[in-house]
Amino acid sequence: MEALDRLIQLSRLQGALDLRCLLSGEWTLDHPPAPPSEAVYHVVLAGSCLLKFRGQADVRLETGDIVMLPRGDAHVLQGEESSDQSVPREMESHYNGAVTVRTNCGPNAASLDLLCGKFNYAANALLIDVLPDIVKMSFERDDVPDLTRMVGMMRRESSEAGPGAHSIISAFSTALFTMLLRAHLAQQPSKADVLALLAHPRLGSSVIAMLERPAEKWTIEMLAQQSAMSRATYARAFGALTEDSPMTLLTRIRMQLAGMLLTRTAKSIAEIADDVGYQSESAFSKKFKDTYGVGPGAYRQARAGG
Repeated sequence: MEALDRLIQLSRLQGALDLRCLLSGEWTLDHPPAPPSEAVYHVVLAGSCLLKFRGQADVRLETGDIVMLPRGDAHVLQGEESSDQSVPREMESHYNGAVTVRTNCGPNAASLDLLCGKFNYAANALLIDVLPDIVKMSFERDDVPDLTRMVGMMRRESSEAGPGAHSIISAFSTALFTMLLRAHLAQQPSKADVLALLAHPRLGSSVIAMLERPAEKWTIEMLAQQSAMSRATYARAFGALTEDSPMTLLTRIRMQLAGMLLTRTAKSIAEIADDVGYQSESAFSKKFKDTYGVGPGAYRQARAGG
């Protein structure tokens, strides 16, 4: 399995499209912080608006823009139009069979057509940790035709609301994350994190080996051999690209895999401990609790109950 696919699999991404907003005049949408392990995204199908975020300079979004906040930070979306009315138009919502449509236009045409959704992911997901606070790009660029087609299909399904539209849109939303990530990495290659390690012509081999064989009894020397480097050279090169040591990264990969196995399989805790490189179930359980705040049994029970 390709390394980025493995990271996405470990993150257990699940997308959803929550709203289609048709807006005009003066309006403000206040988005409080999302729950833990939830990213939010907005896709501007037509029109423009402002995104206000953490006291930073406003980010202008216009037709063709996609913006994702990987950690679901609080933000505000605001219209740029001046309204002729003395009071803001009242928002109305209805479910069209595929998504909830929120509008303040009444019988008038909308000046902004906006899709709003979310990506849920596993706690402490490596892939999310390395992303910036805002990921923004246009789906109308010539070099991202697949992303353009993906958004076009989401627009059509959210408008036509045909049979199975909700399920189709959910699947598209999940795929949208990968398409957006691929385009982002092509536009802004990582210089320091696990993605930069993967892109490194020699260090990448050792990270791929960890992802493919997490249960192996890895040592720094063994990982250095995977990268055809001496132990000292490997440690220096690795440290230049990430604050994590090789062993810390290995532990994070193992804990991510353990979380996925607890959620998606019926394997015993002892079996999962062995699968991720721990001969002792108690040692595994302690490390898991250090990582997630609860033991593996409680973690599995909470996910099953959700």
